[in-house]
Amino acid sequence: MASLKTFIHKKTWIFSFLAFVFSLNAFAQQVSKTYYATLSEGVKLYESPSEQAKVLTTVAYGSKVTFNNSDADKLTMLDNSVVVNGARTYWMKVIHNNVKGYVIKDNLATIHPPKENTDKLSDWLKQFAQPFANKWESGKIAESLSESEHDNYISRQIFQNGILLTVTSGYDVNSSETVQIPNTNAFAVYNLIQHIGSFKSVFKLNTVLREGTSSFKDSEGNEYKWEVFYQKGEEIEDKILQSVVITWNNGNNNTLKISTLGNDIVVFYETTL
Repeated sequence: MASLKTFIHKKTWIFSFLAFVFSLNAFAQQVSKTYYATLSEGVKLYESPSEQAKVLTTVAYGSKVTFNNSDADKLTMLDNSVVVNGARTYWMKVIHNNVKGYVIKDNLATIHPPKENTDKLSDWLKQFAQPFANKWESGKIAESLSESEHDNYISRQIFQNGILLTVTSGYDVNSSETVQIPNTNAFAVYNLIQHIGSFKSVFKLNTVLREGTSSFKDSEGNEYKWEVFYQKGEEIEDKILQSVVITWNNGNNNTLKISTLGNDIVVFYETTL
């Protein structure tokens, strides 16, 4: 099993991610001006950039807002930062249903959030991403490469918005899914995948992203280990979420990892016996 993981992590990541990094980014060079609310309870739209300001409306989960990125608005955002979970973020001036107001940047994403009853990462991609041609690699992993006596399979699909999906399955790895998303950040993706059915119960155990290692138990006594890493800036609040790794055993060994790769975010989920 260890040898197959070595193949997947070294061969797949090196040849897929590095060889195709320019292709991926070419599909998504233009920053979208449309954002989506990522909080289950909705995102509050304030009259001015302050949590003490009047709430004009609440943007429902998954609903669109349009970013007004004038120079004056950019200065307003920079001058009015806010600290969420110990990290600095900023306000954004947006329009929702013809109502203009301010929202906290980290509560929005440029990618459509998962719909209700979305079970897996690959199911989520099907909701908003169109494949670019056919799967450009699919088949059995050669024994000489995987160093395994058993059949293991891999397939990859690139989408028109630059997202790359890699799926493996077989004897040594029950299943794994890897999604590489261009031009986003770890915190936005962290908020998004909380709504995927396979992970909902996991994220409910820990609602604060404290740096370092921590452990939690579910109602059945299964232990969940969290490892959170931030890249620090000059001030204590000026830090950027770099990676989150969650491991647990509920009959199977599970690993969920969100990590930064340049301007992209990679989500890796694996379950093994």
